[in-house]
Amino acid sequence: MTSSTRYVLREENRGGVPAVHLFREGRALGTVLLWVINFMNIFNLYVLSGWMPTVAAQLGYATRTAVLVGTTVQVGGLLGTFWLTWLIGKFGFVPVLTTAFTVAFISIALIGQPGMALWVLFLLVFIAGSCVVGGQPTVNALSGTYYPTYLRSTGIGWGLGIGRAGAIVGPWLVGQFMAAKWSILDIFYASAVPALISAVVMLSLHWVMRATTSRAPSEVVAH
Repeated sequence: MTSSTRYVLREENRGGVPAVHLFREGRALGTVLLWVINFMNIFNLYVLSGWMPTVAAQLGYATRTAVLVGTTVQVGGLLGTFWLTWLIGKFGFVPVLTTAFTVAFISIALIGQPGMALWVLFLLVFIAGSCVVGGQPTVNALSGTYYPTYLRSTGIGWGLGIGRAGAIVGPWLVGQFMAAKWSILDIFYASAVPALISAVVMLSLHWVMRATTSRAPSEVVAH
């Protein structure tokens, strides 16, 4: 190799509306499944972030404790991003995220159990935050590996856009549950369902996603 060596990367590109290409060349089902995961996970993310302090207060804890419970969701999410990323590097996206969403389902369902010790509540909220909040950046990364380079920003952007609908629906729905005098236990049982859906849909991606984790090989052109 010399100073005159050039590296040429063959980048694919297509004309027309980028969003339309998300559904072409066998990507339609994978796109829909990624949208479902984004919707359900961001649904849970905003439910946990927005309602945990209120729910903790209704469980009888002091305002300071309730705020700390809400903060634990974000602390868990911050640390969860690191350990999920490490595990994905070893085992892959689908096994790790399927497990993470399954754990999120269990931990969210257990949060509303009566007579729970405070340390157990903190632990469950931390685990739920790790899997849900920490899982969202890795879902974005998964979308990036699924689409070709020219579609990556479009695919991730549309997934997050669909997820924002979940961010609206989730807190609103929990508010409706509380207005209807649902018990805390029932609210968290219902809130756990989207995490279970995320786990099932993520597992199904094993059969519908093609291996797109590596770029096309570069061509070296020497002069």
